[in-house]
Amino acid sequence: MIVSASRRTDIPSSHTKWFLNRLKEKYVITQNPINKNIFYKIPLNKDIVDIIVFWSKNPDIDFLKEVKDLRYKFYLHFTITPYNKNIEKNIPDKNELIKKFQTISKLFGKEKIVWRYDPIILNDDFNVDYHIKNFKIFAESLNGYTDECVFSFIQIYKKIKNNIKNINNNNEALLIKTMKELSIKNNIKLKSCSQDFDNFNIELEKSACIDKERIQKILGYSIKEKKDKSQRKLCNCIESIDIGMYNSCPNECIYCYANSKNILENYDINNEMLADEKANYDNIRERKLIINKKNIMLI
Repeated sequence: MIVSASRRTDIPSSHTKWFLNRLKEKYVITQNPINKNIFYKIPLNKDIVDIIVFWSKNPDIDFLKEVKDLRYKFYLHFTITPYNKNIEKNIPDKNELIKKFQTISKLFGKEKIVWRYDPIILNDDFNVDYHIKNFKIFAESLNGYTDECVFSFIQIYKKIKNNIKNINNNNEALLIKTMKELSIKNNIKLKSCSQDFDNFNIELEKSACIDKERIQKILGYSIKEKKDKSQRKLCNCIESIDIGMYNSCPNECIYCYANSKNILENYDINNEMLADEKANYDNIRERKLIINKKNIMLI
């Protein structure tokens, strides 16, 4: 079973003690994001969890060490973008994040860390020259510390349409072409996330954030491949179980599709679920779990 922790919130930065408690208790309760009256109990013991895929803008290094000490396999999506605190309110200085990225790579191996340069905002404030300048600095700083950079252009969801103005994607092709050239120079493979740029005549590989190839390399054994149908049409991810909660991230990035408010002003790190108060779990259902280690499927 592959655990996603999490597309919905920044667990490695903001919910570290809660998540470690769930690993030690060997289970977590999740809530159906569409039907909030349905809950699932997900086992987290090591003989079921193949790997954990983390997503973060400011991961806690000691947290990652503890996950490793508990003998869980993992890799990390680490987002470093060129925006200031008007866009990413609670994200530290980018030089600090680059140093943290380098440290994590040294500690765990560059196959365990993927650089995300997304979303790309193209407007009057962040034009092509701005992105090229910053992407070049980041790529040169991360040369030798990762083998992959994943990017995407911002999608204006309904909940964020008032946050970001004057989007102008006329120069996407030039930016992608330059980013690819810079990536190659710095031994990083550039991949697009759930977006198609074939009409630009630029040879570009499409990413899989829950990546079968990377996972098998880390694990040292084969896993079952099944496309995650719950994701966007162009997404290449294989199936995983996300254990995060929407509206639980304190980063306050104005482009975020998953969080328009922070509902976790005060929560107990011993809760079974990432929630402000202990919910009534009267309607707990079973989730399909694909277990690769023992080559069985639990329904």
